[in-house]
Amino acid sequence: MLVAIGAVAAPVVSALVVAAAFGVATVRHDSMSPTLHSGATVVFDRWSAPARGDVVLLVDREGWSGTPDTLIVKRIVGVGGDVVVCCEAGSGRLLVNDHPLDEPYAGEVRPGGAIPFRVTVPEGSVWVMGDNRAGSADSRLSVSEPGQGAVPLGDLRGTVRLWWGG
Repeated sequence: MLVAIGAVAAPVVSALVVAAAFGVATVRHDSMSPTLHSGATVVFDRWSAPARGDVVLLVDREGWSGTPDTLIVKRIVGVGGDVVVCCEAGSGRLLVNDHPLDEPYAGEVRPGGAIPFRVTVPEGSVWVMGDNRAGSADSRLSVSEPGQGAVPLGDLRGTVRLWWGG
């Protein structure tokens, strides 16, 4: 009897753990193009700690999407304590802690974008940008606000691990 209960309970518990650890969402904008396009489906991990370079799903508290508190997808450029600067003279690349970022997904022309800034990312926050720098509303739009465009870790919903379509 106990073996039968265990045989039934194990798959149910496993399914609950997977459902708690991962989520699925649909991208609704081309701000992450060429990596992700509108209509792409993403699977995100709710448990791992976000790192620089990760693509994340976050709550849009700043209204960058035009609809505050919706979920949006962006790439982490800086984490707590990082100094993010736009842009390196000549190449237009972003600098993080005085080191230029190689971002092949951001394109050749001014991959750091056209808005100059220098921010120190507060602890417990990340600084995000879309890969489509000309078509992304992101942390750059809030550099003059008190948080300088930083997104609190509590507003992150997960790290994108897999995607298709779009």
